[in-house]
Amino acid sequence: MITFPDEYESGSVGRKQPLSEGLVAVILAYNDEKTIQNVVKKTLRKCERCIVVDDGSSDRTVELAQQSRAEIITHVSTRGMIASFNTAVAYLRDSDFKYAIFLSASGQHEPGDMHRFVRMAQIRNADIICGSREKNRRSIPTLTKWANILADSCIKFKYGYRLNDPLCNYRMLSKKVIATLPPCKHNYLLTAHILRHAYGLKLRVGHLAVTVGQNYVTKPARARRDFKQSLYMSLFILFTPNPSLEKKEKKAAR
Repeated sequence: MITFPDEYESGSVGRKQPLSEGLVAVILAYNDEKTIQNVVKKTLRKCERCIVVDDGSSDRTVELAQQSRAEIITHVSTRGMIASFNTAVAYLRDSDFKYAIFLSASGQHEPGDMHRFVRMAQIRNADIICGSREKNRRSIPTLTKWANILADSCIKFKYGYRLNDPLCNYRMLSKKVIATLPPCKHNYLLTAHILRHAYGLKLRVGHLAVTVGQNYVTKPARARRDFKQSLYMSLFILFTPNPSLEKKEKKAAR
């Protein structure tokens, strides 16, 4: 198990074990003792390596993940989902793998879809494949659907990508993306951060219809949070200069 101090942000993370070429699964966890074992076991049926990034859980999440043969990276204290994502990216950087797929430990993402992400990336020659909960539209709150429409419209207008479900955190990134992606600073902006980076590198992005797991939360509070995230994301996308434009402005300033 690797433990990260609170001040850790990015860069070298100490000892690393070489990754074999292929698919690596990264599970972001926080107090998920009820679901972590099942998620890890299902994940290891689809790939050889599973890494659990634990965000300072106070329950048995780490213990149960270790029992299920997952590699463990843990924060000393709770720092949020975006910190866990940044930690995973830094850990994987410069390692030997082809694709890294990110999913939740809560059970809302179905590991059985992972092989379809790889297949879609190969067919589309894409570096990023984002999950889209099209298969379970009836289970998605109306407010969340409108939030997705708003964010997706802004993404298509600014970057030319079509995701259908920008609020879904089930996604796969290629080694090229992992090796060059800078740390993200805000939970609500992760999808926009990744897409903006992809646009700057002229990478291909695709989406894949995925199955919503049995533990997907559809409470009103979740829908309100989704809409708030959509507003943050949309404003960031519309009012943040594209990477190519920023480079031109820096050259002009010199």
